[in-house]
Amino acid sequence: MAQIDEDKAPAGFVPLANATPSEAFTGPYWIRRDADGATLGFRCKARHLNAAGVCHGGLLSVFADMLGYGIGVGNSSGEAPTITISIDFLAPVREGDWVEARPETARDTRSMTFFQSLVTVDGAPVCRCNGIYKKRRSGPAATA
Repeated sequence: MAQIDEDKAPAGFVPLANATPSEAFTGPYWIRRDADGATLGFRCKARHLNAAGVCHGGLLSVFADMLGYGIGVGNSSGEAPTITISIDFLAPVREGDWVEARPETARDTRSMTFFQSLVTVDGAPVCRCNGIYKKRRSGPAATA
C-alpha cells in the first residue's frame, strides 16, 4: 500500500481557515467551494480511530456538525449554534481514507437552517446526517 501524506487533501481543497480550537484539534479539515456549494473533508488518521480500528463515531459526529461551514451558517464566533444533529452510520471509515461531504440546505427559515448530507469515502456512503442550526439575530435586540 502506498504511503499517504496524512495532511494532503485532494486537488481544489484548502484548509478550513476559520475552524475553532476544538475543530483544529480534531482536524485538520478542508473545504472546496464551487458555483454549486461546498464540499468539506478530512483525512482519517490513527488518532481518529476507536478500539475496533475504524474512525470513531464521535469524530464523524464532529465532522457532521461542521457541515454548517459548507452552507454558510457556521463560523468561529458561534453565529449559528447547533440545535440538533442526527447521524446514521452506514459503513466503517479506515485509517488513510479521505472522508468528504457536500451539505445541502433542506429548508431555511428566518430563525433556523435545516441541512442534510451524505458523508462518503471514494463515493460510497459511510454515514448520512441532518441537523438544524439556530440563526442568531444581530443588532441591539440580540444583546437584550
